[in-house]
Amino acid sequence: MMNWDVLYAVGLVFGLFAVLYYLIPYLKAKNLDYYNEIKLALLFFNYAFRDEKLKRIADIALEVVSQIEELSLTPEEKHVEAITRISQELLVQFDILLDDEVLGLIVQIAVTLLPPTHVE
Repeated sequence: MMNWDVLYAVGLVFGLFAVLYYLIPYLKAKNLDYYNEIKLALLFFNYAFRDEKLKRIADIALEVVSQIEELSLTPEEKHVEAITRISQELLVQFDILLDDEVLGLIVQIAVTLLPPTHVE
């Protein structure tokens, strides 16, 4: 007679290994975690958008932040410039006006995806 508890435990271990080894890197490669963080940031400030618009907002933020990273400004000036540009882009493309606090949080999240600039 076979003990089914052992078989279930082995299946659970293999399933967990598959999720950690295959699914999580796939989601990180597709930046789905980034979109969820942006979604949570907007929900924290009582803003809710459809997923298509949310992904476009996140893409605009990442694009603006990566462009501003190349400028030779102080980090505070880059942050203010990113907020200003993202606000203008959202106003032009979607007619959305978000608070500066929300945009500041979105900029901080987008900065975490940038590659390191000072490699030692």
